[in-house]
Amino acid sequence: MQAVKPILRMGVALAALVLATLVLATTASAQAWPAKPIRLIAMGAGFPENTARIVGAEIAEMTKQPVIIETKAGANGILAAQYVAQAPGDGYTILVGTNSTHAANQSLYKKLPYDYVKDFVPVSGISKGILMAVVHPSVPAKNIAELTAMAKKDPDKLTYGSASTSSRAAVELYKMLSGAKILHVPYKTTPQAATDLIGGRIDLLIINLGEAVPQVNAGKLRALAVSSTQRWPGQPEVPTMQEAGVAGYDWSFWLAAWMPESTPRDVVSRANELFVAALNRPKVKEYLTNAGSIPFPTTSDQLMRFQITEHDKWKKVIAAAGIQPE
Repeated sequence: MQAVKPILRMGVALAALVLATLVLATTASAQAWPAKPIRLIAMGAGFPENTARIVGAEIAEMTKQPVIIETKAGANGILAAQYVAQAPGDGYTILVGTNSTHAANQSLYKKLPYDYVKDFVPVSGISKGILMAVVHPSVPAKNIAELTAMAKKDPDKLTYGSASTSSRAAVELYKMLSGAKILHVPYKTTPQAATDLIGGRIDLLIINLGEAVPQVNAGKLRALAVSSTQRWPGQPEVPTMQEAGVAGYDWSFWLAAWMPESTPRDVVSRANELFVAALNRPKVKEYLTNAGSIPFPTTSDQLMRFQITEHDKWKKVIAAAGIQPE
């Protein structure tokens, strides 16, 4: 028995040494990161890519390491998400994804090559984009309540267009919460849909502010409401959908950042600090405001809870719209 005690003490000491070594290694990895260029993988051109560039520029300035933007567009963000899910978990490959990659696709496709929870660790939210409900000036409705009344009185007489999942789901959520009956007209691009709305060939669009506001200011379209829970400062006279009578309405298109699930959590924490700091910088705030979006910094845990809530919301809206998974 006397001989066993020294062995036990040696075992405890060895375990303590191993633990201390792991703690030091973890701390060192966070302090050493980033030690080489970071790649931000944007899931699409346009807003995701442009946002990645301006946020990446701020992170590069803070870390003194290059931030390279790579756009892997296609398949509603599936290509980019799959690429990052399969990348090494060393902290140097970060997905700039959206509500498509981490909320909508799970209900739009029967099978995905990635798991939006198990294959990623959330870094931070990036932005929330506000949409605006606009109609052709010839539509008699001057507000959402009047539009809803028209849509209920003559089901499917009114038409709406969409060229993106976010835009279509925004209208379908309105229909689901209000009981309005409006016929969907699909388009390949939002500019095509906007052209037809301006020409009076369809009646309604719910699209992002950057595309809607110039046409509203030019008098070519009439703004009825914004999709967020707070009014947009750029058009303070336009009510929110909730204020306009659609209880519970809250819809946005959003961007966020994820790393491969195997990434050390201390590196994720450091990356979170950098993204949050970048989102609080004047250049980023100005850019997002001009694009009709607001900064959306979060912790890793907050983003995980948010994406799961958004997944559940998208699932209900897609089912209500009768959209069949591909």
